[in-house]
Amino acid sequence: ISTTKKGARNAAVQAAFAQFLENPPPIVNEKRKKIAPEKKKRNKKRPQPGEEGYVERPPFVPPPATEFPDMIAELSWKIFDEILADVPEMFRARRNVVAIVKVEGEAVIDNCEVVALGSGTLCMFMDKMDGSGELVEDLTGDSLALRGFRSYLIGQIKKHAEGAEDSIFCKSGNSLQVKEGITFILYSNSSPMGDCRVVPKEGPKEGFKSRKQGLLPVNEEELGKIRLFRTDKRFGSSESCFISLASFLHCIPSPSDKLGMRQICGVQGSLLSGILEPIFISRHIVNRSFNEASLQRALYDRFKDVAVPEGFQLPPAPILTHTLWRGTFGTPPCIPWGVIWALDQPMELLHTPTGKRLTDWEGIVPPEVPEEKLGVSSYATKSLFSALLETCKKHKMTCEETYSAQKTADTLYRKMKNAVISFAKDSELGEWPVKPVQPDF
Repeated sequence: ISTTKKGARNAAVQAAFAQFLENPPPIVNEKRKKIAPEKKKRNKKRPQPGEEGYVERPPFVPPPATEFPDMIAELSWKIFDEILADVPEMFRARRNVVAIVKVEGEAVIDNCEVVALGSGTLCMFMDKMDGSGELVEDLTGDSLALRGFRSYLIGQIKKHAEGAEDSIFCKSGNSLQVKEGITFILYSNSSPMGDCRVVPKEGPKEGFKSRKQGLLPVNEEELGKIRLFRTDKRFGSSESCFISLASFLHCIPSPSDKLGMRQICGVQGSLLSGILEPIFISRHIVNRSFNEASLQRALYDRFKDVAVPEGFQLPPAPILTHTLWRGTFGTPPCIPWGVIWALDQPMELLHTPTGKRLTDWEGIVPPEVPEEKLGVSSYATKSLFSALLETCKKHKMTCEETYSAQKTADTLYRKMKNAVISFAKDSELGEWPVKPVQPDF
C-alpha cells in the first residue's frame, strides 16, 4: 500500500473501478438519458350515481364555521341539503352550488336568509332551443340562482302590491326599489367558469399553483375576453374556458360574462326592469378556484369604463371574499341535472338535454328519461312572465302584454346593457352572442 498522496488516489480509483465491475449501474442508452420513471396506470373512471358499481361514500362532515363568509357558505348548504333531502342521489347536482342571500341590516348571520339557489354545470344544445320560453336553456348554477332570484323578486312585488309589510320593496316614483339596509350576497362553491378563472401567464398569480385548481393561465391579450360554451355531446353542452373553432361554439356566454353583465346592469334583468330600480350584488363569497384579481376583472373592472346612460348610476365594485368552508368532499361529478329553488317556491329538478323539469323520478334508469315524466318549469321565462303579468294586471301596475316587448322595452336596463355590449366590442373583449331564436310570446 502506497503512503504517498498520489499512490493513495490511485488505490482509491482502483477500488472504485473494482466495485463498478462487481455491481455495474443499469444501462440506459448511448446518449445517457435519464431513466424515465415507470408510468402509473390510470385508475378506471369511478362509477357515477345510478351506474353499476357505484359505491356511496360515507357522509362528509364539514368543518365548523367560525367566520362570516364560512357561515354564509354553511347556511347555503344547509338549505340546499334540506330541499334535496328526499331526492335520490343520482339527481343531486352539487358540483356548482350557487346561493343568493338576503342581508337585512348588519352583516351578521342572524340577519341573513337564503332566498334563491341554483346548481348545475351544463346547458342545452342550440338546435334544441326555441322561442317558446318554456325551456330553461342555461342550467349552470349561476344562471339558475339568478333565475330563482327573479322568481323571488316577483313574489316580493306581489307582496308589496298586497300591502304586506315584510316585502323587501318600497315605492320610488313610478317604480319600486329595495328598502334601505337590505343587501344581497352571492355565494358560490366554485368560481364562475370563464374569465373569473383566467390568470396571466406572466406576472403575479395570487392563489395559482396548477391547473388542477381550475385556473387557466393565458396570454395578456386574452384577459377579460367574452367566452362561450363549447358544445359537448355527453349531456348537452359543457363549459369551455377556451375560444374554440366557431363551429363548436354555443350562443350562451359563460357564467363569468353573465354575472359581469348583471353586476353592472342589475340582477333584476330585462324581465323586471320596467318595474324595479336596479338591484346589485354587494358581495361575492367563493370557495374553489378563488383568485381575487381575476374575479375583480371579470365581474367589474373590464366593464367599468362604459359610457353610462343618463339616469343610470354605476354601482360600486362588489366585495370579494374567499371561504375555505366546503359542503362536499372533493369535487362532485358533472351530471345532466340542475336544481333550482326560490323562497316560498317549490324546488325543481331540471333535465339538461331538454330544459324541462322532472315531474316524477320513480322508475327512471339514466340516461333515458321518458317524455311523460317531463314538464314545463315554473321557473321558465314564460312561467315567470305569466306570474308577473298576472300580478301587474291585478294591481294595475305597468307591464307589457308580451315578453318580447318587455325584453326590448326602452328601459334604463336595456340602455345600459346595450352600452356594455358596444363597449365590449369596441374594446376588443369580444361580441356578445345572439341566440338564433328570439322569444315570440
